[in-house]
Amino acid sequence: MYYVMRVLNILNNHRVFALCVTFGALVLFAAINWLYDPYRKQNKRMRNCIKCVNAFPDRATFYARHLPNEYRRQWRAYINCGTDKPALVFEFAPIRCRLLALWLFVGAACVMTSYIAVYFAVNADVGYLVMQPVFWLSFMLTLLTRKLIARGNERRAKRLFAQFVTTLTRITPPKSSTVVEETVKELNKLNRQEVNDAVVGKAGEILRNRGLDAPRTIDEQRRINSALNGLLQSYAQNAKRNNG
Repeated sequence: MYYVMRVLNILNNHRVFALCVTFGALVLFAAINWLYDPYRKQNKRMRNCIKCVNAFPDRATFYARHLPNEYRRQWRAYINCGTDKPALVFEFAPIRCRLLALWLFVGAACVMTSYIAVYFAVNADVGYLVMQPVFWLSFMLTLLTRKLIARGNERRAKRLFAQFVTTLTRITPPKSSTVVEETVKELNKLNRQEVNDAVVGKAGEILRNRGLDAPRTIDEQRRINSALNGLLQSYAQNAKRNNG
């Protein structure tokens, strides 16, 4: 008991210094956690990869080696599956935002809580009690601000990830099956409206822009012919109805 009272007396006699150090530790704890960005290294690698791939698209496989570990695994899956749509393979990998320098807060909290005992055992200074809610409200504000900053860091990392996937999509040549599928969808979309000369002209433009002169499978050719036949039948029926 003697040693406890001695410590409480020391805290009372040096209250200005002790309380300044306590709040200083809380400020340092807040600064460390506010400045911590778990995506910093990952973002740097992603930016470098995007920059290099944009400059040298044919060397994308080489620059992919510098991606973070999680995205290197996704890159291998992307290469092995043979798809021409990176967005179907790549997925944003969130990183847990750890609470750093927790020992600073624990030490500050112990000292601050000790002043409750100082109030009852040594000096009934109301300021000791007033400091308690101030300290804990400051701590809660620190955590809330940290959470908001962490969300901003994650949003920035997601935007960079989306830019990376967009870059891959741009440099990846579409497969024949993908071109055919998109062409058929556009032709069927045209067929849902009134088919006139302008619509038929759009259909011809779609076929030219898609570059469908590459070799195709029998099934792909059948799908294109089916979409074109449906469009031409609608055009003929519409022309007959207008002439009648």
